[in-house]
Amino acid sequence: MRIPQRLQLIKLTILIGVFISVVLSFNLWAGQRWFPKSPLFIDFTGIPAPYDYINLGALIALIVFAFISNSKIPTVLLILFSIYLCIDDQNRLQPWFFNYMLILAVLLFYKQRVDEPNNYTMVFISLQVLVALIYIFSGLQKMNSHFITHTYTWMISPLEQILNTRQMQLALHFGKIVPYIELAIGIGLLIKPTRYIILPMVIAMHIFILLLLGPFGNSYNYVVWPWNIIMIILNLLLFANVERERFFDIAILFKGLCFYLVITLMFIFPFFSFQNKYDSYLSSSLYSGNTNDCKLIISDDAYKKLPYYIQNFVTTSPNHNILHIKKWALTELNTPCVPEYRVFKSVQRYIIHITETSSQDVKMEFTEREKLFNL
Repeated sequence: MRIPQRLQLIKLTILIGVFISVVLSFNLWAGQRWFPKSPLFIDFTGIPAPYDYINLGALIALIVFAFISNSKIPTVLLILFSIYLCIDDQNRLQPWFFNYMLILAVLLFYKQRVDEPNNYTMVFISLQVLVALIYIFSGLQKMNSHFITHTYTWMISPLEQILNTRQMQLALHFGKIVPYIELAIGIGLLIKPTRYIILPMVIAMHIFILLLLGPFGNSYNYVVWPWNIIMIILNLLLFANVERERFFDIAILFKGLCFYLVITLMFIFPFFSFQNKYDSYLSSSLYSGNTNDCKLIISDDAYKKLPYYIQNFVTTSPNHNILHIKKWALTELNTPCVPEYRVFKSVQRYIIHITETSSQDVKMEFTEREKLFNL
């Protein structure tokens, strides 16, 4: 299969992935909900519920039009509208949504002409680099002190049903090399002679993740299930049996805006996340066990004024009640909240507002993620 056909299939695959994930995280996009929106600007007011079904309808319509149309206009409108939706609520800026939209943005640079190998090969290589960087930074983000003891241990816990104690110990020790394996996968994908080894590893890894997170495993965060399937398809389209274009000039790659867009958003900016100066979700911090955390310490007076639904996410004790923000978001939105201070702060303001109390009754207990490297 030639590169132009692969690019068309990549576009269709991404749009299918966007549609499925949006449907699975329905409450994140529209409808009445208790978990508050976190607009990028405090005074920004988007369309309120239940009228925000207009937003969801427009989003789905743009996905469909982009899927059936050869014109770039629906895709441009979809990306612009997605930016608006993320301004309206930052929790929509999930890793999968960010990567989907970035891939679609890169595809906009394809002129849809089979007689311009420099153009479509430049776009194709940019996408290869984009996907490889996801694995590279995902591996780097896992090089922290919490990954094995928390995330990895929890992730493989379903294996206890089929493995004995000694085998489980070996599985736990294997976690020490998981970050390096993922890093090697990303690098290996960029080296053509190693792809025949790396591709089966990538497919096996995503299948294994699906089994662990799926209904037969932890049954957790099912919005990312289709993302793992999409990543398998993307890897096959981008790296399996790709024929070199005879007339492609590698110098063209460094003259293309799309290549620098990928390098900036997927390589340069994520380095700042190692010092907590850039969002972890935008830096391929995927199940790294190293994201910011926050709990709200709520007084008895504020707790009594909470709606009964929100009280379900509060651990109570005399004069010391803890509202678990992440658990609340995952339960109601079917996806985690964006783990950044500004988002947690907006939840605190919301709780203060609905309980008619003050910051003395609703206190933030913010835990900053571990800084990985000294830059």
